[in-house]
Formats: sequence, C-alpha cells, structure tokens
Amino acid sequence: MAPPEDLSVKAPIYFLSRNPIYETTKPYTLRYRPSEASQIPQTNVERELHELVFHDLRLAHGLEYETCGFQVVSLESEMKYEEYDDEEKVERFHGKEVGEAVRVALGARGVDVVDYVIRRRDPSWPIATGETYRSQQPASAAHIDHTYEEGCRIVRDIYGEKADVVLQGRWQCVNVWHPLQGPLVDWPLAVCDASTVDFDNDTMAGDVVDREAVFENTQVHFNFDQKWYYLPYQLPSELLIFKNADSEEKDGSTQGSPHASFDNPRTTDADLRRESVEFRILVRW
Repeated sequence: MAPPEDLSVKAPIYFLSRNPIYETTKPYTLRYRPSEASQIPQTNVERELHELVFHDLRLAHGLEYETCGFQVVSLESEMKYEEYDDEEKVERFHGKEVGEAVRVALGARGVDVVDYVIRRRDPSWPIATGETYRSQQPASAAHIDHTYEEGCRIVRDIYGEKADVVLQGRWQCVNVWHPLQGPLVDWPLAVCDASTVDFDNDTMAGDVVDREAVFENTQVHFNFDQKWYYLPYQLPSELLIFKNADSEEKDGSTQGSPHASFDNPRTTDADLRRESVEFRILVRW
C-alpha cells in the first residue's frame, strides 16, 4: 500500500512586526471608530507577512497536547448545517456536546462554554470592499486569544465570588474549532506547536478595546523555529482543540498555541467557501 500523500503546503500569514515602538507601548486595536477630535488611531498594530510551511497534521507523530498545545478529537454530532443559524440550538445543544467532548478528551472535572463565533468567508474576502461583512471573517494573523491574566478575568466573570476557589485549582482556557461543512480546503485553521515558540522573545500582550471593556490577548512575532500544522480536508466531525491560557503557565506549563487561518494554495473553484464555528471553553480539573 502506498504511503498517504503529504499535503503540507506553503502560504503566508501575518505576524506582529518587531517595531521598537512596542518596547514602550502595548499593541492595541479599537473595535469601534474613535472620534476625529480624539486623534486616537484605531490601532497601533503593525503586521508583516511571512511565508510558512504548514505541515500535514495527519502525518505528524509524537505531538502531545501538554507540550504542543493542541489535539484533534472526533464528535459525531446530529447538528445539521442549516441549524447553525439557530443561536439557541448552537448554544444549548452543540455547545454542550462540544464541551463534553473536550472534558472527556482532556480528562477534566468540568467545563464552562464561554462563547462562540461563526465565521463565513465572504466571496470578496480578503480584499476589502468597504462594506460591512454579514459574518465574521477568518483571522489571518498569528495570535493567542488570551493571556494568563485574561484567563483569570474570564474565571472571575463566570464564578464571581467563588472565582478564587477555581483559580486556586487547575484550569485552562481552550478553543474548539471545526468547519460547518467539509472536507474543508478553503482558508483552514493552522496551529503552532507551542514547544517551538520562544514566548519570552516572540510574544507580547496586546489589548482589544470595546467601548465598555478591554480584553487582553497575545500577539506573536515570526521566528523560523516555529513549526505550524493544519488538518487537511478537515471534517465537521473533527474538533481541533487548542489551548490559550493555563493556570500552571507560570510554573513552566506550555503556554497557548498560536493560531491563524491561511489561504490554502490547494483551493479550487469547486471547493466550498470556509464556514466554521469556534467555541471558547473554560476547562477545570
């Protein structure tokens, strides 16, 4: 029997530039348009494109969640494609079954589904038309959704006065991602082996600012040592779990897995446009 085809590909994604400004100023992005009178730029984030090899995750060996920060689990859901338009169905049914799949896969005591986002790539994207997209679009810049401090804030938002008890135990903030239809070729999600990331020199905290709140994420600089993977022809039944924050991070545990979507050179006009759902989940042991 012939060995499986290696579907590794080369493609560019964005990284935070190594601008000296970030030695004294935190990267930020406003999710609203500031007034002209304020003279505040909407963002001070400067990005640069780097071409990477996205390795075929189906052929990878020796990757373990505790060190690389991601893994794939199977879930045969009864969700139908058209039901992803039903917020209540997604939250109460699919979110619950995804959370349980994560709990079992990670051997956890409990999980809390924080929120979710559905992305549907517009035919024009990534070329901006000046019009507002009906759905969120793929994220093409390397990032990690939370810092450790942001993970603590999420715990406090969920548990209020009881948060200290949770924070004293083991917890992680993870994301779970899968396409709504498949096999997926168009703009797949890629994840970086966390053990290949120099977190001290290649990452830094950034702020995402709403009018009512500030959220802290992790911005990522490019480094040739980073090793990236994607799951070719990912199916809706294949859940990609990846870590964003870990209570044991300060004690040497692997930090989160940088991730981003990329324009897959294997995409043809016959392939379905990327549509996906992504859950953010608090995992407790």
